[in-house]
Amino acid sequence: MNSINFVSRSLLTAILCRLFLLVPLVGVAFPQPVIAVDLQEKDHKAIIQTREIALKAINTRDFSTLQPYLHPTFTITTVDNQIFSNIQDFEKYWSEQLKGPIDKIEMSVKADAPTTLLAPETGVAHGNSLATFNFKDGNVRTMAMRWTAVMQKFQGKWTIQTLHFSSSLLDNPVLRTTQEVSQTLAIGAGVGGLLLGAIGGVLVTRRSRRGKMGNG
Repeated sequence: MNSINFVSRSLLTAILCRLFLLVPLVGVAFPQPVIAVDLQEKDHKAIIQTREIALKAINTRDFSTLQPYLHPTFTITTVDNQIFSNIQDFEKYWSEQLKGPIDKIEMSVKADAPTTLLAPETGVAHGNSLATFNFKDGNVRTMAMRWTAVMQKFQGKWTIQTLHFSSSLLDNPVLRTTQEVSQTLAIGAGVGGLLLGAIGGVLVTRRSRRGKMGNG
């Protein structure tokens, strides 16, 4: 009987131990995926908001609204391989683009897919971008680009840590328009030279005739 009671108590103890071990798994393990999904959806919305604020800041040239959404160690690589880690330098660069033949630049962006979260506070996104260049002569050109961004949560806010733009070397509307303007100026200069040469030739001929008549 003692042996049977001992065996029974041992089995009961083993069963109770397993039940106690399963309780934390039931209470903690199963709700975690639900919580994680909710956090991701909230983070994705915050990341989209940061992207929209950055886009509006660039299009309106109000870079003061962009500053709070840039990580302290951010870098921006432009389509012409310029790298910036200071908002003032980036603003100066953007303003210089409008000192030449370009009057206005407008950008639109579209993500290929939702941001991939590499960690609870780090994500990577990529997609397409279209830049519309309005030239001072009334001409309008567009340039398709690709972008990649690393987003990092800083002080409870999703910020841009790295932003990189790229485009096709064979599709550069600024260069193409500049070349067309240069060709137009060259043709204009050539036509002007021909006109000046023709006028000069006529004047020389007239002076020569007058000289001959005076000598005669």
